[in-house]
Amino acid sequence: MLRTLVLASTSPYRQELLTRLGLPFETASPDIDETRHPDEDPEAFVKRLSLEKAKAVAEKYPDALIIGSDQVATIDDTILGKPGTHERAMQQLMAASGH
Repeated sequence: MLRTLVLASTSPYRQELLTRLGLPFETASPDIDETRHPDEDPEAFVKRLSLEKAKAVAEKYPDALIIGSDQVATIDDTILGKPGTHERAMQQLMAASGH
């Protein structure tokens, strides 16, 4: 019996990556709080979010294989976050220059 593969993300980028593998999959929004905990380092942060996303979706798809993932960009352990604007993106790129 083949199990359904579910991507616990609505990210178009992650969907495109999985599509390249040629595997059938579904997507589901994990609907979790993505707030970083105080003093949480970037690696622990993305690991926690990945697991929480997978667990949230697993409740809706108990017999499926779930892929939960997250990513952050950092400079010197500072999480950059999504720039949101062209100006902010330029600031982030300038800050990353030479790192």
